[in-house]
Formats: sequence, C-alpha cells, structure tokens
Amino acid sequence: MNNVYEIVNLARQKNKLKREILDHEKKIRDNRKRADLLDNLMDYIKPDMSHDEIIGIVKNMKADYEDRVDDHIITSAEISKTRRDLSRKIRELTEVDKQANGKK
Repeated sequence: MNNVYEIVNLARQKNKLKREILDHEKKIRDNRKRADLLDNLMDYIKPDMSHDEIIGIVKNMKADYEDRVDDHIITSAEISKTRRDLSRKIRELTEVDKQANGKK
C-alpha cells in the first residue's frame, strides 16, 4: 500500500515539475518576443524624428498587437467550441457503443 502512495506522490511531483517547465518556457518565449519588439522599435525610430512621430509609431504598434490579441481570443474560442463538439460526439458514440454491446 505504501508503494501506491509513493507512486502517486512521485507522479504529482513529476506533473508539478512539468507545469513549472512549461511556465518557464512561456516566460522565455514572452521575453524573447519583448526583446524582438524593442529591436523592431529601434529600426523604426530615427534620430531626426520628433516626439510626436515616435509616439505615433508606438501607438500603431500597440494597436497592431491589440488586434492580434483579439484575433487569438477569437481563434481560441473557435477551437474551444470545436473541442466541446468533439467531446459531445465522443460521449454520444460511447453511449451508443455501450448500449449496443449491452444488448448483445
């Protein structure tokens, strides 16, 4: 019986470490994107630009990123709906299969 508890405990630790790894990978990816964003911003800004021109560039970049966020939210919702539909179909087919096998 102690082995079962040990196995469960180790599996939980393993899953926790997996979540931590994924979290750190996401943070690495996000920070790389921020660094790329700053590189892009430096490419657009020229020494002779006015403050208003620089602000205009930043506002346009912000709007572009907000549009991308909206697109990702919409896509995520569509994927989630498809996933729910598939889960429903699987439940229905499983139920049909159970009924068919139960009658035999």
